[in-house]
Amino acid sequence: MKPLILICPRNVDIYLLLTHILNVDGFRTVLASEEEVVEKAAAMKPDVIILDTGTDAASTLRTCATIRSNEVTAAIPTIALVAAGDERHYLDLLKAGVDENFVRPVLPIRLLNYLHSLSMLPARTAPAQPRSADTLEFGGLKIHVGRRQVKYEGRELQLGPIEFKLLSRLLEAPGNVFTRQQLIEVAWPPNLYVQSRTVDVHIGHLRRSLRRLTGGNLIRTVRASGYAVELNSSTADVDRCNTAKTEIRGF
Repeated sequence: MKPLILICPRNVDIYLLLTHILNVDGFRTVLASEEEVVEKAAAMKPDVIILDTGTDAASTLRTCATIRSNEVTAAIPTIALVAAGDERHYLDLLKAGVDENFVRPVLPIRLLNYLHSLSMLPARTAPAQPRSADTLEFGGLKIHVGRRQVKYEGRELQLGPIEFKLLSRLLEAPGNVFTRQQLIEVAWPPNLYVQSRTVDVHIGHLRRSLRRLTGGNLIRTVRASGYAVELNSSTADVDRCNTAKTEIRGF
């Protein structure tokens, strides 16, 4: 079955344009207003949610927070379309749980490549990537890569696609420090520019999710280097994204 994209636009023109682009490339689309997007997402379980911020990013922030707080919709990948001039909301949207932002106008191929990178459809031009071990285990965590499933003592953790790719990469070599660039290369499409701060925000989401599940800190921050997974990581590690004060403008 074709992947389903739930679109929450600010106007019908955006929806019609996205629908045409996505349908031609093998996706199905469905329309949802801001008031019903969570309800529809929970009922239809789309592969991706696209939120158009328009000129009201604050409203999109609230919508995304609601999506992430719902157990059924929490792990659904979410994309925000940000109006030109509102790039200052980039970091806030990431903190609210958006997986990726695209500043409008955005080239259709950039959006399509990102959607293909989520493994819903094979990217037509992407080179084949070597497959890692299907099962990874560390500190009580068990990851089934092919099924995108994370479990700890029988409990399952729902992660978005970026956080799942980051965790899988870290667990391929526990204790090894992975630079931000190495993590970008595995978790984002090759033609998408990603700032280091974006990695910090997603690692922050992942760290907090693991802490709630396991009660411990499994991800260690190595200042000026990157991140590693270790048992009994110091609670003194502080997410860089929580203390960052600098606004990010653009990609």
